[in-house]
Amino acid sequence: MSIEKRVFDVQHFCKRHLQIKNDQIYTKFELFSLIDLVIDEFRREPTLAEISPPVRIVGDIHGQHDDLVRLLNCKNEGNAASIDDRKPSYAFSTKKWVFLGDYVDRGYNSLECICLVFSLKILFPRQYVLLRGNHETKVINFRYGFRHEILRRLTSKRDAQEVWERFNDAFSFMPLACLIGHKILCMHGGISPDLVSLDAIRMISRPLIDVNQNRLAQDLLWADPEDFGRPNEAAFCWNKNRGLSVCFNAQAVSDACRRLNVNLIVRAHQMMPNGFKFFADRKLCTIFSAPRYMNEIDNAGAVLKVAANGKVSLIMMKKSRIQSRQQSEELTKFPGKSEYTALAEIERFSEGN
Repeated sequence: MSIEKRVFDVQHFCKRHLQIKNDQIYTKFELFSLIDLVIDEFRREPTLAEISPPVRIVGDIHGQHDDLVRLLNCKNEGNAASIDDRKPSYAFSTKKWVFLGDYVDRGYNSLECICLVFSLKILFPRQYVLLRGNHETKVINFRYGFRHEILRRLTSKRDAQEVWERFNDAFSFMPLACLIGHKILCMHGGISPDLVSLDAIRMISRPLIDVNQNRLAQDLLWADPEDFGRPNEAAFCWNKNRGLSVCFNAQAVSDACRRLNVNLIVRAHQMMPNGFKFFADRKLCTIFSAPRYMNEIDNAGAVLKVAANGKVSLIMMKKSRIQSRQQSEELTKFPGKSEYTALAEIERFSEGN
């Protein structure tokens, strides 16, 4: 008796996700197939990915699939002489992109978001760099929504647990930083006392299951800028708001740019009311690309464009509606021992079944 061989059509899978519609229906087979293919792509990339401009840099997405589709489906008008050849093309297939992490958690459609960027990475591997964010770590997406979403949307709880585990396997292979045109350094979180050279990033081996085992990796995913310390004195301090990693001041940014021979550091990790914020005499830029964050905060989104000559500009993503009052972001904090205990219990249950 012959067994029919199932084939995963990643192009069709991607096309499904480039449309705004009701929640997708997933099978374990297609999600596992997607993850296997994208892990192969991540294995081919160094921990410090590199890409040449022009490129667009995208900050946190956090499960906001509608906004992600709107961004990727921007039309580029043709420049051909013949009218027949002036068909509009779409940015997802014609532009180069660097995503700074945090595709999952918080929003309603983490699965659609991560499946879309993973499928684009498979189809256009040289056009997409997908960096790891702090929410692409097991203990965080266990707590902040991704695992719960998978459990809710897959029929079998056992399949859901295995899919969640497998997604975190893929996250462990993602690059931690990206160098654009040798002059712009990107990461999700920020700089580190251990960032003594670009080779320090390149030497971080993957898969990296627990980023907290490597202080540089942890800071690349978790660190925040903050005004403190004496003028002209580089400083790092404990990041008490997050419960781990460091905060760094403006002089630390200037010193890092000089030491690493880069002109600009671009990071995400923090909600910005205007979608972006410059720091350290414009040597650092924070980009946040989830407008109307969690469907309740009155913020815009932004994307940073890097031209072929290295000059930067901003694409603004408008808020969906005006709020009557301002609200502040609930920062992602590192979980306490209770969450770790719960995660360990779930893992033991999964291994025993």
